Amino acid sequence: MLPPPETFPVLSFIGVVVQLGGALMLIGLFLMLRRLVMRRAYFGAWATAWAAFAFAIIALAVRYVVAPIVAGSPLGEDSPVVLVLYFAYQIGKTLGLVFFVRGTLLYVSGGTVGAIATRRMWLGASIFALASTLLSGHGLNEMVVWQSAIAVPALGYCASALLWLPRSRRTIGSMTVGICFALLAALWLGYAGAFSLVINHADGTFSGAAGSLVAFNSYFDLTFNVLLGYAMILALMEDARREVDAAQAELRVTHDQLRRAALYDSLTDSLNRRAYTEGVGLEMVRATFGTVLLADLDNLKLVNDRYGHAAGDELLRRCADVVRATLRPYDKLYRWGGDEFLLIVPSAHASDVRRRLQEALDGAEGVEAGVPPEIVKLQVSLGAADYTSSEELSHAIERADRAMYQEKLRRKGDVRSITPTGFTPPAAALPIR
Repeated sequence: MLPPPETFPVLSFIGVVVQLGGALMLIGLFLMLRRLVMRRAYFGAWATAWAAFAFAIIALAVRYVVAPIVAGSPLGEDSPVVLVLYFAYQIGKTLGLVFFVRGTLLYVSGGTVGAIATRRMWLGASIFALASTLLSGHGLNEMVVWQSAIAVPALGYCASALLWLPRSRRTIGSMTVGICFALLAALWLGYAGAFSLVINHADGTFSGAAGSLVAFNSYFDLTFNVLLGYAMILALMEDARREVDAAQAELRVTHDQLRRAALYDSLTDSLNRRAYTEGVGLEMVRATFGTVLLADLDNLKLVNDRYGHAAGDELLRRCADVVRATLRPYDKLYRWGGDEFLLIVPSAHASDVRRRLQEALDGAEGVEAGVPPEIVKLQVSLGAADYTSSEELSHAIERADRAMYQEKLRRKGDVRSITPTGFTPPAAALPIR
């Protein structure tokens, strides 16, 4: 049953219910997204704005639906209960507009202060709501005109701030929200003229259109508000997507770092045996012939025993650096074991590679170790073998391993080759610097 028309100058019963349902629907959506909302101050302010609008519409519903039923008769515009409800309506609408502005400011320029923290905002809204309620001689229609005085500039500012964002920050969401704010500002500008004409009972060309706009304003409000609400959710989803993209990029970096840690030897920065097992670096092997070499540090244990493991680690690093300096970009170096390195050199022959590598090792600078410091030379046994296809690679490594051990046995026949420093000094001689 509809209330009498004279007691319902702006919104029909159905209009109030529909508009309230739309506001509550938006609030429900925002509550479902609360985990995203709570981390973004701008969206928290916008969500508060919708709550304020819902409060204002509830005040109207009580004024035009509940209060007459409770009182048993229509209530006049000067009734204290009606004035209190109008004040609640005005303060809800005013705070909603202020929160829209605050949320837009937070979106555009950032900030960490919550929307409820500004006391002057609450004070200004309360003063405006009280003044507009007491000065409105024509009831709710005139209060809508009062609202338009702040709605048009507030919504217009929100629209301009979002539509004129720097190009790098413009997104579909921000542009859509800006357009919806602009449409609402235009709607409220139309309200200012239409409600003024209706209040003054003006006749003329625009009186019919003004009457229609006033009669169906609740449905216009609902349509534009729902569009704005979903545009805000679109902006939120874009923000959340950027956050997810950043997190995924960070995860990819972390994954790459973990994969590198798993496939590279941290001491020598060469690939490890697991990398070989997983086929890392073997792309060229599958396409051409080549050679493999195994290099074994003969004096590593002696250096560890005499000078400590720090000196042994430095010797391993020096060996890896010397070997790596002889390689091409697609040649691969693996730390095969504690003191062994595997080299895979595609499109090359064992004799050439072995000779070049041996010359590099023989000419390499030694490592200082001990106190007083002694120069520890690289003593490396090499074994090489050719392969003609990737299927022969494992057999070539076995042959290179046997050749390397034969070389090691040959070198161990020389006493000088098993000293840590690479030579046998006379009994009373000082170490060579």
